Amino acid sequence: MTMRSAVIAASVAISAAAGSASALAQSSGYDPQQGAPTRYQPPHTGILNGKFWTDTRYRYEYVDQANLPKDAHASTIRNKTGIESGFFHGFRAGVEGEFVVNVGPDDFNNTINGKTQYPVVADVESAEVDQAYLESQNIPGVALLGGRYLENLDNMRYVGSVAWRQNDQTFDGAKATVTALPSVTFLYAYIGNVNRIFGDSSPVGNIHSNVHLMHAESKELTIGKLTAYTYLMDLYDLDRFSNASYGGFLKGKQPLTGSIDYHYRFEYAHQTSYADTPVDYDADYVRVEQGLSKGGLTATLVYELLGSDNGVASFQTPLATGHVFNGFADVFLVVPPTGLQDFFAQVQYKVPESSGGPFSYFGGLRLLAQYHEFRSAVQDLDYGSELDFYAYLPLRNGFYAEAKLAHYEADQYFIDVQKVIFGLGYQY
Repeated sequence: MTMRSAVIAASVAISAAAGSASALAQSSGYDPQQGAPTRYQPPHTGILNGKFWTDTRYRYEYVDQANLPKDAHASTIRNKTGIESGFFHGFRAGVEGEFVVNVGPDDFNNTINGKTQYPVVADVESAEVDQAYLESQNIPGVALLGGRYLENLDNMRYVGSVAWRQNDQTFDGAKATVTALPSVTFLYAYIGNVNRIFGDSSPVGNIHSNVHLMHAESKELTIGKLTAYTYLMDLYDLDRFSNASYGGFLKGKQPLTGSIDYHYRFEYAHQTSYADTPVDYDADYVRVEQGLSKGGLTATLVYELLGSDNGVASFQTPLATGHVFNGFADVFLVVPPTGLQDFFAQVQYKVPESSGGPFSYFGGLRLLAQYHEFRSAVQDLDYGSELDFYAYLPLRNGFYAEAKLAHYEADQYFIDVQKVIFGLGYQY
């Protein structure tokens, strides 16, 4: 048996064993596009009152990029398996391992295999420790965690696990979450190394860093929740993306007539060069998000600006889960020096999980469509437009299926890109 066959067999065995257990099934709120939220839970008694999880996902991804001679066909499988103890004398520990292997077509540029005649699909074969941490809740209202951890902060615009790719982005460092303050939850996190999605075999797979994240969120107010943040990112191995960002937002939902809810997010931030950034610059960020929802249907209009300092440099978010912003074709993971304005409309519908009759097998189905118009922040450039679709269907016993389509039509930036993606997964 080859090493690859052994790894795949182990993945199947883990999934089968978990599927025969009777405990934790897939959470109906799980979204493989965005990943699991950061967990903070009250202490349990006893070190054995812990958790086990495993998450296996097969992914086929097709990419047609107009300036390359061949289309990408990527077929990969990923497994994440972890365990976390219960609390013992106020402490708990957790560890998670992850591996990614090719199964079937590998006609794609994974960023380190030299296949530059194909478009990039950044899923590198790897085997890594994703998380290894020790957490303490000995101080009332304060959770302290150190080690290697996953962080999905707010909407992941600045910091996220990039869960859409097969290898998660995680962080080495420490963080404190303070809930003891009246009406405010405060988070401070330090990151000394970024374990990127490209894997340890890549020369850019790790970023040594000196990152400080400060984030304060109010309790629920009449107008919603207020959040203020300061993010200082000194990226030693990626100096051109080092930055300091200061901002805040209001996010909320208000009931209207006829069981219709109005939801909104108004955000502003200012970014400057920081540490050893080679260019001095200042740039603004704006996000105005407004929508209406009724039942499982939600329609949203969004304007997002990642500003530019006269075309010299632009607002960047190098540790973000960039895939869920500015189109699924991933054309704008790095914002051009002339900045970016994204005008887009999104419609989403979720089938009730309790649907009966012929729709019982589609309970929890989520359908999403987006249309984007992209322009520069300066110099009046019409970058292009994009149409995106996404479908996620939770199946029985922890299985799920998903499909995604992205079509970017270039005008004055980059070239045409089409992506078709199918996935089948199991989460326990």
